[in-house]
Amino acid sequence: MVRICRWLLLLLLCSSGARAGQLSFSFDFENARIVSTAISSGNFNLPAGFCDSDDAKALIRKLRLKDCEALISRFKALRDKQQPRAVASALAAELSRPGYGKYAPLAVEVTRQLNEYIPPTFAAQLRVRFIFGSNSAGFAFDDVDDVYVDMMRFGDASTQELAETVAHELFHAVQNHVMPPENLPKAAGAASVTGPLWLNHLLNQLAREGTAELFTHPIIDRAPTPYSALKIAGIERNNRRIGGIRTLFETLGWRMLLVPPENEDAYDNIYGIMFYTDFDETAYDLGWLMASTIIRQDGKGAIFDLLKRPPKEFLLRYQAIASKEGKLPLFSAEFVQQVQALR
Repeated sequence: MVRICRWLLLLLLCSSGARAGQLSFSFDFENARIVSTAISSGNFNLPAGFCDSDDAKALIRKLRLKDCEALISRFKALRDKQQPRAVASALAAELSRPGYGKYAPLAVEVTRQLNEYIPPTFAAQLRVRFIFGSNSAGFAFDDVDDVYVDMMRFGDASTQELAETVAHELFHAVQNHVMPPENLPKAAGAASVTGPLWLNHLLNQLAREGTAELFTHPIIDRAPTPYSALKIAGIERNNRRIGGIRTLFETLGWRMLLVPPENEDAYDNIYGIMFYTDFDETAYDLGWLMASTIIRQDGKGAIFDLLKRPPKEFLLRYQAIASKEGKLPLFSAEFVQQVQALR
């Protein structure tokens, strides 16, 4: 039986070795191994305690399932599909090899990518939980230091391509440590009160995904692969309509202000128009454009510094730079005025 992976990697070490702060992360492949083995073999007698594991609970939460029985039913349904079953079979075999086979170099590549944007003074202990069978390549909840990467999505991916998603998700965990806490409405209320809070939340998500996209967006700079071809096509499509994407984001922002959602579920339906794969994740490419524009002017270190400030500063800094360049899509003066007024 393959043991749970507990690689603990110290990142961003100074040349002298020791320093006051350290960022570390660990990899846990156990859920991916168990589930991929079950799907490939057809034996769904999962180990005792599986349903009580953090990984299973996270999958249930992410998929909005009733319970673990529903989760296992999903795994059984995946076995009936040729592609997930083939990916599961290859993954189960790879994870049985010493050092997890071709995934052994993954940590070094993730470390290299994170080094570009995280200063050596930042300290945290994070964990990457590799899973199988969700509806997302990667995700993170904002209340823990665990991030999740779904190996079902990476059957054709290279080490670099997988590492880019791992770094993207780990950066979300870093954001949880440095971004200011949010004050979301606990109930529906007057637009003048709740609207600015929801707009601030939308700007927060744009800053989060736009800066994390710095790790996954470079895929467009390389020749398409079986894994990357669809992603590249989506980015190219979004690049051609980036002005309309900016308009759409601004429209959602006005919606938050003038007719604010009643709760987080209602917010999610609006947010999803630009952040979910059903609609090409257009906010990711808008956010990347904004982040890369800021980097061109202020350098990579500006990204981490902006995360520590109110999320409106991400949009306002982009707007200030884009206004001078004259070729980038601009937010309207009226919308910028509303953003500036946020507290």
